[in-house]
Amino acid sequence: MGIKLVELETFLAVAECGSFSQAAESLHVTQPSVTSRVQRLESILGIQLLERTTRRVELTADGTRLAIEASTALRGLFKVIGDLRNETQLARQCVVIAATPMLAALTLPPVIQAYTQRYPSVQVELLDLQYPEALAALDSGAANFAVIAFEPRSERYQRELLWREKMVLVVPAQHPLAKFRSVEPAMLVNYPLMVIEQYRSLRAQIAEVLEQQGLVMPPVKSVGNLNTLLGMLDAGMGVTLLPHVIAKRNDERGTRIVLLEGLDLHRDFGIAYSQKIDQSTAVTSFCEFLRQHMALEAAETSAKA
Repeated sequence: MGIKLVELETFLAVAECGSFSQAAESLHVTQPSVTSRVQRLESILGIQLLERTTRRVELTADGTRLAIEASTALRGLFKVIGDLRNETQLARQCVVIAATPMLAALTLPPVIQAYTQRYPSVQVELLDLQYPEALAALDSGAANFAVIAFEPRSERYQRELLWREKMVLVVPAQHPLAKFRSVEPAMLVNYPLMVIEQYRSLRAQIAEVLEQQGLVMPPVKSVGNLNTLLGMLDAGMGVTLLPHVIAKRNDERGTRIVLLEGLDLHRDFGIAYSQKIDQSTAVTSFCEFLRQHMALEAAETSAKA
């Protein structure tokens, strides 16, 4: 049985982090997956690569040797992959973007339309993916970069903040909270809260504020994508949190925007690149166009405020 590239990458992540759980977090996979990959690698090689101490995971002598050689080999491999991809894409003038569904549906289409009108020779492909799949597309080279909401930092990616969105409460038009322009977090305790899975950190912020007031977080339903969330909202299954610009664009669905008092809830959005692969001229050009577009939108929003 041959050694798989993902097993070497996983082993190096554990070696770098000194922890199976931290390696799993950096790779966006489960800890059992990390353990299984490393165990399979050790089984194929017939040696022990790692040993657990009370505080962290340490490399054995064989593990140290493999880590040095594998790291050098993978850097060389990723450089060749990047060079070949850039040469091909430069000839074709192709840009491949990975984006989460909300951004792929509402934020990026007008940017891509404006860019391709200005640069008709450049082909722009948009991959509509869930957050883990968007990062996987970066890792595999299937996408040049990703436009995503930023989660806790991973050193595997170079990130550039482009804009920050205020989060607002969105409720059905006939909901008891719809008559208010703003509400305090305590008013949420009687209503189920529905959130996209990536908004777990916002849910934690609300829970902390409620706990300080001696209140219990309302039932929370996590969903995988925006369309499901909006369908549940239309059905009156609860209230939700959305970036303000997304909430405004869904006004015609018969929903109401309600501000949350005493809470600074926001999401940071921007570009994420793989640190392993250099970017082509076409990709650099599109990213600069995106920066300018988002800066202009931010200026227009500030002027209207």
